Amino acid sequence: MRHMRKMSAAADADMVAEHASYSNPDHREVRRVIVSGYLGCAIEFYDFLLYTTAAALVFGPVFFGNLPPLMGTIAAYTTFAAGYVARPLGGVVFGHFGDRLGRKHMLVITMTVMGVASTLIGLLPTPQTIGWMAPALLLFLRVVQGIAAGGEYGGALMMAIEHCDQNRRGLFASLIAIGAPSGTVLASLAFGLFRLLPDSQFLQWGWRVPFLFSALLLVIGLYIRSRVSESPLFLQALKREGEMSRFPLADLLRHEWKAVILAVVTSAGPLAVYIVGVTFTQTYIRHLGFDSSIALFALAIANGVNLVWFPVCAHLSDKYGRRPMLLIGFLLSILLIGPNFLLVSKGSPFLTTLAFWLLGSFAAGPIYGPLGAFLSEKFSTRTRYTGASIGYQLGSTLGAGLTPLIVTSIFASTGGTSVIGVCVFLAMFCGVSMLCVVLSRETRRADIAY
Repeated sequence: MRHMRKMSAAADADMVAEHASYSNPDHREVRRVIVSGYLGCAIEFYDFLLYTTAAALVFGPVFFGNLPPLMGTIAAYTTFAAGYVARPLGGVVFGHFGDRLGRKHMLVITMTVMGVASTLIGLLPTPQTIGWMAPALLLFLRVVQGIAAGGEYGGALMMAIEHCDQNRRGLFASLIAIGAPSGTVLASLAFGLFRLLPDSQFLQWGWRVPFLFSALLLVIGLYIRSRVSESPLFLQALKREGEMSRFPLADLLRHEWKAVILAVVTSAGPLAVYIVGVTFTQTYIRHLGFDSSIALFALAIANGVNLVWFPVCAHLSDKYGRRPMLLIGFLLSILLIGPNFLLVSKGSPFLTTLAFWLLGSFAAGPIYGPLGAFLSEKFSTRTRYTGASIGYQLGSTLGAGLTPLIVTSIFASTGGTSVIGVCVFLAMFCGVSMLCVVLSRETRRADIAY
């Protein structure tokens, strides 16, 4: 009996030590983790926006020039969608090994693969040189991008919230998330500047330069990421249990399937709105006869605001809860979808910038600020990488992967005369995501150490 009491006391001491380590993190290490995750997210969204912008403006005439312009754009969006279909596979693969072997090494691999794939897109020959192999290689590299991206965001979130204290999880997760507007700003400015070239030069070589710049971002990101230590909660769980789950996906679907469904649908709505802003809106502006570079610079300005706005909203979610902020964001998005297209249709740079700010910043902040923490807090340490990655990436596939193709087809079905169907589609998407938040429990004070 005395021996059992000693074992119990030792176990209690270990539990207290684990919580002390989690509650009093090494601040220098936390900074490295945040910078590493931020850069990974920035590279992901830099590459992402380059591809989406190129799909809207370049890949149609360059790789699908034998098709009518709108059909060429739809073909380009199909390759874009393929990357999103591949993302859940990346979430499963990197989530599996991240939950079994650790977060850090998986994140080094995801960053490397993303950066290399984007650089190679900038070096692709055209169909005039290698025929059908050109669009086939474009599709292949997009799928590779998607697989790597599928493991990046979820893993970076895990490292952030598993290194920081409980009361600041929303804020620290948002510091990873602002990599998205940072990468968007950088890609918008890069593509916007080269878009000022004459069309012949832009289509011949100008669009390639921003893709090649991915190589420099990759070198910087890998230098930072290689110096980051493993997640303390993962190491504590490994010490406590002796071995992590052999099949995290099976455990996830057996014990936490409801959380997966809620994570998927909650993510899908805002991603659908976001992707329409960075893809279809440019197609719409060009269809109206306005300069598409207006949208790129408006997007850069709106996302510049998000560098501050996302953390502010995340901090508010640490104080008042994830659910209230998310519900406010979804309601604002539903109300502002129609006015967004109305302002854009005027062709004014100021009104276009205002439209992007209202929907892509003012309404997006209360969603994207707390979203990362909200998703991560739903899962246990044993399955958190897999759960958050699959939840977010299936949401990406559902909400963002096919949305450009769907809304462009809806718009084309009207003869290019009305966006009412597009607005209704997006509002319904956001409404379903909002319902999932209503059905979810508050996670702000959840104990994620187990």
